[in-house]
This record gives sequence, structure tokens and C-alpha cells, in this order.
Amino acid sequence: VSYCATCDGSFYKDKTVCVIGGSDSAAKEALFLSQNVKKVYIIYRGEEIRAEPINKKRVEKNQKIEIIYKTNITEIKGDNTVNSVIFDNGTEFEVDGVFIEVGSVPNSDIAKHIGIKTNDKDEIIINRKSETNLPGIFAAGDVADAPFKQAITGVAEGVVAAYSAFDYVKELNIEY
Repeated sequence: VSYCATCDGSFYKDKTVCVIGGSDSAAKEALFLSQNVKKVYIIYRGEEIRAEPINKKRVEKNQKIEIIYKTNITEIKGDNTVNSVIFDNGTEFEVDGVFIEVGSVPNSDIAKHIGIKTNDKDEIIINRKSETNLPGIFAAGDVADAPFKQAITGVAEGVVAAYSAFDYVKELNIEY
């Protein structure tokens, strides 16, 4: 079971996997996985995936990707590795791996409350120095509008934010 096709996709070369979700992120994960796996099934509870039009078209044209609509996974089976999943209708479906791409909502409520600008995904808008629209306020990680949502990139963004905050405080010429 994985939350990152970029990180773990290579472990599934020539295997059958499923991606849980119907967002643009799920479509992109499936497209990425299709480069190395035998088959990718997108399992989505809705009636139509909500991917960007270009990604939706790519998914639909990709012969290695099949979408199973109006379906939920209720169980993932296997001892040390995934062997199968159970659908909400009771059907057991054999797969070698499961990639979960159901999305998340950044916890940016307090930032919005104090006037920090966010985008349409509620991510805090930052510049290359991790600065927000409010002086002295910095953001990093999954709450920020950076393109990649991975632990390693979050750590790197945190380093940028820390150095930027240090430089900001240094510019204030506060004696301490």
C-alpha cells in the first residue's frame, strides 16, 4: 500500500495495481504507473473522474489503464504484501499493489483567519522564499502551494522557510 507512485511505483514493474481516487492527482498517478506496470485500475466511487481534461483524455486513451466507477474498496488483503482488494459489492479483485490518492485538505484555516492568501485548493500562496503575503509569516510543506506533496520536498521547503525567516529577523536589527 502506497501513497506515492513516484516513490514506490518501480517496485511494481510488470505487476497489476490499483489507484484509489478520481481526482486529477489520481489520474496523474495512474499515468505515471502505466509506464512500468502491466495494468492500472482506477477505483472511483463516483460516476466520472474529476481530472483535468488533458489528463482525463490521456487516461481514457491509455490501454494499460481501466477505470472502475461507482465502487469502493472495503478491504485490502494480503500478509506482507497486497494480494487483493474487496469491493463494496463483495467482489474480490486481485492486485499486487494499492496506491491511495484520495486527496487531502490543507489545514490553512488559521492562516486564512489572519489574512494570509490561499488558492482555490486552500493552499497557502508562497513565493520562492516561502514568504506569504503577510510580512514575517512563512509557510512550507503540504499546506503551501508548492507543486509536489512529498516528505522530502516538504523538508526542503521547511529549510527554505527557516532560512528566510532567519534573514527576515536579521533585517529587523533586533538585539537579542
